Amino acid sequence: MKTTITSIAILFALSAYGMTHDKAKQDSIIDIADTIGTRKTLNEIRFNGWERSEWLDNEYIRTLRKYLDDYNKGIVSNPALDPYKKQIKGQFVIYDINPYLLGGALIRITFLGMPDRVFSSWIYSNVNEKKEIVESYEFRSISIEEETTDMTKEDILQAIKEMEGLKLW
Repeated sequence: MKTTITSIAILFALSAYGMTHDKAKQDSIIDIADTIGTRKTLNEIRFNGWERSEWLDNEYIRTLRKYLDDYNKGIVSNPALDPYKKQIKGQFVIYDINPYLLGGALIRITFLGMPDRVFSSWIYSNVNEKKEIVESYEFRSISIEEETTDMTKEDILQAIKEMEGLKLW
């Protein structure tokens, strides 16, 4: 009888522990759920309030331009670009730019010397979440796309004249 009472007491204690443990787990899940949507994503910090002008002139593009200059000077190497070295020595225009899922910006460009081809590049930025500022920019990748365009050098120059903010880099 004493064993039965002890066993029942142990079961009650374990079930009470399980309930408080489950309650603590449930409370932590609720705490996490309460923070979802209240904290800014890194890309929200990076691109908060950007207008068209910021998308066409920013540090992501400058970082890409610096990388291409360094490539053309032989400071960095990139075998994927080597077949196009002569065509990409010159200026480029922004074909498309968007926040990148992995952070930073996905920048698609076409070169004035190679207007029928599109290159995709990823420029990452390090964010200070507490201050909500971008602290630095890093080149991550560039590659030529399968996509081709019907644009000519003259088309690009005409678009630059007509579209506010569009420029050669």
